[in-house]
Amino acid sequence: MRPRMIMTDLDGTFLDANGRYDRARLADQLAEMAAHQIKFVVTTGDPLDHVIDLFGDLALARDLVYVVEDGALTVTGSGEQLACQPIPRDLWQSAVRWLRTAPVMEHPYLIACGRDRAYADLPADSDRFHQSQVFYPQLTSVADLTAVVDPILKLDVTWLQADVTSFVVAFNDRFEGDLVATSSGLGGLNVSLPGVNKASAVAELGRRWDITPAEMVAFGDSGNDLAMLRLVGQGFAVANAAAELINDSEIQQLPRTNQQGAVSAAIDSLLEQF
Repeated sequence: MRPRMIMTDLDGTFLDANGRYDRARLADQLAEMAAHQIKFVVTTGDPLDHVIDLFGDLALARDLVYVVEDGALTVTGSGEQLACQPIPRDLWQSAVRWLRTAPVMEHPYLIACGRDRAYADLPADSDRFHQSQVFYPQLTSVADLTAVVDPILKLDVTWLQADVTSFVVAFNDRFEGDLVATSSGLGGLNVSLPGVNKASAVAELGRRWDITPAEMVAFGDSGNDLAMLRLVGQGFAVANAAAELINDSEIQQLPRTNQQGAVSAAIDSLLEQF
């Protein structure tokens, strides 16, 4: 079936290890997608400001839709907010306190993600703070994370190790029914409300645009992409994807990695159907 909606994760999927992509190639693809009335949706755990920095100056940027913060916020390229689902304040504060004190969680780095600004209790002059600013350009250092009053859409939790499986399990055991943690790649997990994820966000876009899941194509590499890849008619994992995607029989496997332009090549093949 010819696609009417194409979605891609960013880090580890569409972007290379330096956070870059082939801008000229995407510009050509967007023009062809527009000619065939295909929607292009960025689906990521990254914040809105970072995504706008990446795509906002493209010629057809207004035609894009951004599903950010792992599905908690959906905004069009022209700036219209379509959906926003913050976590109740007492709930995310409880999660932060537990993450800070539970021995099983082993002292992670925490970022509380608002709509327009993210917050961390890291010193503003620390290396980790500056590294995090690559993904959160508006990152703000605060003395006490739980004192933040802005609505929070997601918690970004990271460690200096790649395998976070045990942390995901421990968190979901503790907050079952209230919050959900999913692996995000890069040694991290994201915390959102139950039912708030990339899959639910793109399903809502499909209803808005009268596009069925069978007419959707999606690309991903991590656990927070899993539900989305299972939802759509054609779900693809890049060759460098996490084992839970590679071993999932419902997900198709691409022969290339993000470093090899896997998504760009796959989009070219999809557009050849027209």
